[in-house]
Amino acid sequence: MLPTRPVLRAFLLAPLAAPLGYWLGLLLWGVVEAGADRNAMPGGIGGALRLLGYVLAVGAPIAYGTTLVGGVPVYLALRRLGRLGRLPLWIGGATLGAVVALLLAPSLRSELFSIPFPWWAGAALGVLVAELFRRLHPPEA
Repeated sequence: MLPTRPVLRAFLLAPLAAPLGYWLGLLLWGVVEAGADRNAMPGGIGGALRLLGYVLAVGAPIAYGTTLVGGVPVYLALRRLGRLGRLPLWIGGATLGAVVALLLAPSLRSELFSIPFPWWAGAALGVLVAELFRRLHPPEA
């Protein structure tokens, strides 16, 4: 059986929620760290947009790879079981996100720089992706 348009749209768009959510989290963390001083982030809006480019360049391939390797099988299993509701999708997304964060953690730390990506952040981004997927492809579709 060929996938329907809502399923394809969900699989194409939902993974982008992970790098976008990570970028927003970095921006919010930067604002909190700077004491809500808008001029504290180097480069202002231009710097934020450059950061978005970097996050998308690294995060989008990871998000789409995770979707192909883990998300599609989880979706197919949940669909076969008739469990495409919010909670099962969230659990699947959180699990995939946490696993990816744990697998990436060693390679994101070095002497020159480190990229913060704890397991709980991966789980939260996984839930965000799962919720966007659910909204783009409701269970009755």
